[in-house]
Amino acid sequence: MPRESDQHSPRVDDELKSELQGTLKGNGPTRAEDWRDPELSADDDEPAPPPTS
Repeated sequence: MPRESDQHSPRVDDELKSELQGTLKGNGPTRAEDWRDPELSADDDEPAPPPTS
């Protein structure tokens, strides 16, 4: 099996890969603090006015 990286040993590569699976697969939030997540717009929000030039 060809190695993808020469910076770590194969064991460390596998360990890092398993630690990053959640981030790589996108199965949950990637932010540590909830306040960093962008807010979703509410259904009753008025649309923003068009920009004026």
